Amino acid sequence: MPRERPVIQAAPTDRDLRAVTTAPRLFRARLWLISQLWIVVLSLNMIAVIFSFTLPRIDTLIGGESPLRTSTVESIFTALAGSMITFTGIVFSAMFIAAQIQTSSYSPRLANQLRSDPIIMGTLVLSTATAAYSLGALASLGQRNESVNAPLFTVLFGLMLAIATLAWFAALVQRAFEKIQIGGILRDLSRRAWRAIDDVHPSVHAGQALPTPTLPTDASVSEIELTGSPGVIAAIDRGSLVKLADVTGGFIEVLPQVGEYVSSRLGAVRIYDGKREPTRKQVENVFVLSRQRTINQDPAFAIRILVDIAIRALSPAINDPTTSVQTIDRIESLLVRLYERHPGPTYVVDSGGTPRALIHAPTWIEYFELATTEIRIYGARSIQVHRRMRAMLRHLAEVVDLELRERVDLELELIENESMDAFDNPHDEELAREGDRFGIGGA
Repeated sequence: MPRERPVIQAAPTDRDLRAVTTAPRLFRARLWLISQLWIVVLSLNMIAVIFSFTLPRIDTLIGGESPLRTSTVESIFTALAGSMITFTGIVFSAMFIAAQIQTSSYSPRLANQLRSDPIIMGTLVLSTATAAYSLGALASLGQRNESVNAPLFTVLFGLMLAIATLAWFAALVQRAFEKIQIGGILRDLSRRAWRAIDDVHPSVHAGQALPTPTLPTDASVSEIELTGSPGVIAAIDRGSLVKLADVTGGFIEVLPQVGEYVSSRLGAVRIYDGKREPTRKQVENVFVLSRQRTINQDPAFAIRILVDIAIRALSPAINDPTTSVQTIDRIESLLVRLYERHPGPTYVVDSGGTPRALIHAPTWIEYFELATTEIRIYGARSIQVHRRMRAMLRHLAEVVDLELRERVDLELELIENESMDAFDNPHDEELAREGDRFGIGGA
């Protein structure tokens, strides 16, 4: 039996929905490559080996010769191959140490961010490719007389790989320091969250405002369930969604939200006034599934990670309220940004600007409750957290409209009650009632 769900009534009646276009996003390919990293490394290593056997032939055809003897170049490539193999182990060690520090000190959900980092992955690919090229070049040079000059392009390409690897290693050292420092982690999360907000909740100028659709009361409605493998929705493929609307000739409502874990026999899409039945593959193409949540189209997951960092820092084992204060700084900026975008259900429009589908997404209050509730509960006995939370809530109360301000005022009242219960000393209670953007030290 299909599950019951309200029919396209998720948008506030006093606010229009935002429209998003179907700009091509290679989420599926990117997620697959990240999860199958060995394929990327193996493919580029194979290309390096092919170059190691092809370039000497090209040098022979054009007569290119370097000023170095073949015996000297063989010694260089031998040392390069051995050092790159050792270097690969260093890269792995650096990555695992950074992952261990991040997951134990901040949040387990940060480990996946390391695997997709282009600097870390690029260093791994370059080091192994340089070693593979050096070994292939040695095999090719072994057929030449050691007393003659080595082929020019073969030597130059090997040196270019070595220089690129060293340059990438310098970038890796800097990235490793950023990945284990709270400032670098928060900056990276904020940047990715802002990109996700721009994509999922476009601005008034970037996405046109459309009224809530009114469907005839006698509109035919059919709900189609997922029957494939379970997984977490990492993204909604908007291009496939518009194609599904074209195939069925109806209006599509996507039932689950990005970040939700879906399994078989779960309602996937609802089709209004559809004229043709889609295939199972056409429905499944709408959803980009992965093993775990990603930030790509899920700003709530970025806030979830920030909250995890804040409440873990407040645990008795760590007791680092300053990290929580720094995290609240980023949460506040994201909440202000989200309010400016009026988050919630979003239309997907075709090239002509016609609404073809509706994607559900969290409202601002849902983002707000995710960002504040647990920090308030776990930071009940931290004066720093009380003061920083008050400063954030008072700022939000000045920014948001009257409808949303009621929820912000309620959170302020809850913080007030927490202060009365948490601090027996009147001085501490009075200190906790002051709003301070520094936590303690600015007011």
